[in-house]
Amino acid sequence: MISYHFFELLLNNINLINLNYRTGMKKTIIVIISVLFLITFMAGMFYIFFGDPYFSRSEFDIPDKPNDKMISMFNAEVEKEIENHTQSAMYPGYIPESRQNVIMYLKTIKSIQSTTRYGVKSTRPRNELELKIIFNNGTIAEEVYTGHTCSGYVSPCLLMKVEMNNGKAVKIFTNGQEKKGSPEWIMPDLNTLIEKTISYDIRRNHDKYFEPEKSQKDFDREWENQQ
Repeated sequence: MISYHFFELLLNNINLINLNYRTGMKKTIIVIISVLFLITFMAGMFYIFFGDPYFSRSEFDIPDKPNDKMISMFNAEVEKEIENHTQSAMYPGYIPESRQNVIMYLKTIKSIQSTTRYGVKSTRPRNELELKIIFNNGTIAEEVYTGHTCSGYVSPCLLMKVEMNNGKAVKIFTNGQEKKGSPEWIMPDLNTLIEKTISYDIRRNHDKYFEPEKSQKDFDREWENQQ
């Protein structure tokens, strides 16, 4: 009899423990769901009132402020880059026709504009600085790689729009950031704009700038002639 009551009491205690456990689990799940709902609600309200801090466009993303003093600076950089990519000893390997080819290429350009992937105030990683090149025939090259990034953790980076005619700049608009420093501070920005614009055509038309790349037939012939 004692053993029977003992096991009955033990079974009741186990059932009570299981009941409390299930009740506790339900309460825990309810708490977790409530917290997740609250976090989602607060995130939504923050987005509505403050916007997305990682993806935010601002007035600094629009290069609409004319700066005529930059025109001669840009054109001087164009001449320098023509030399660097055709005649300079620092960049060997160019064929004699490369100089004229790069000049003719620049004459096909209507405008060059620098942009950022997520906005100049964005704090998102890999916020690439890219170029948008519009050609006279209406063709547009977008998201042209520059190798540079822009971070909203510092001052907004300089954005430019260069309108061109016959291979030279005739109008330049910026987002106003060049006025935050000395004119010579923007020389790297000008260099990047024109250098990456030329590099875009070099990647597309390699044989206009360098000797044609060797084929497998060329390699086979070299091995046949090897003494």
